[in-house]
Amino acid sequence: MSPQSKQSKQSKRSWIAVAVVIVLVGAALAINRATKNTKSDAVGSVPSRQELIARANLPDCPTTTGSGAVDNGLPSLTLPCLGNGPKVDLAKLRGPAIVNIWAGTCEPCRSEAPLLRDFAAKAAGKVSVLGVVDGGYPAETWDDALDASRGLALRYPSVFDEKGKLVTWVRSAGIPVSLFIAANGQVAYANIGQLKPGDVERLAKKYLDVEIAS
Repeated sequence: MSPQSKQSKQSKRSWIAVAVVIVLVGAALAINRATKNTKSDAVGSVPSRQELIARANLPDCPTTTGSGAVDNGLPSLTLPCLGNGPKVDLAKLRGPAIVNIWAGTCEPCRSEAPLLRDFAAKAAGKVSVLGVVDGGYPAETWDDALDASRGLALRYPSVFDEKGKLVTWVRSAGIPVSLFIAANGQVAYANIGQLKPGDVERLAKKYLDVEIAS
C-alpha cells in the first residue's frame, strides 16, 4: 500500500473519531438541557396562591353592611377573604346566616362540609353560609384551606382567621363549630362539634326560623 493510501485512511479515521466525539458531546448537552428543563418544570408546577384561588373557584366574600357590634353578636374581628372579595367584619355580619369554623386539615370539618355545601345551595337567598378557617389549628395553612375547598367543591365563601381568634372567643376546645346568626346579628346558637345529616336544616328551623327541606 502506498504512503498516500495509508495517509488517506488515517485521515478518514480521524474524521470518524471527530464525528463520534461531536455526536457524544451533542447528546450530553441535550441530556443536560432536558434535565434542566425537567427541574424547571417541577419547580414551575407548584401553583401560586392566585392559581389556587382560581382553582378553588369560591364565591366572593360578602360585604358586611351592619352598623357594628350588637349584644350577644359576633366579636369585632375583621378577616381577609380566603378567595376573592373584601375583608369581612364579623361584628357587622347579619343573618340569617351560619358561620362555620373549620380547617382543611381537620377531618371532622371535611366530613361535615358537604352538608353545609348542600344546605347553602338549597337555602340560597334565605340563609347565607360563611366559613372561617381556623389558622390556629395545627398545621393549617391558607393553601391547605384552598386545596380542601376545591376538593370538597365548596360553593360558599370563607375568610382566614390566622391566629384562631374566633374559636378562642367561642371558648371551644376544638373545631368544627357552627354559629347560627339571627337577622339582628345575635348568635342564636353555637353547635360545637361535627354536624350530622339533617342537623343543619333542623337547627336552621329552630334557631333561625327558616325551614329548608332536607
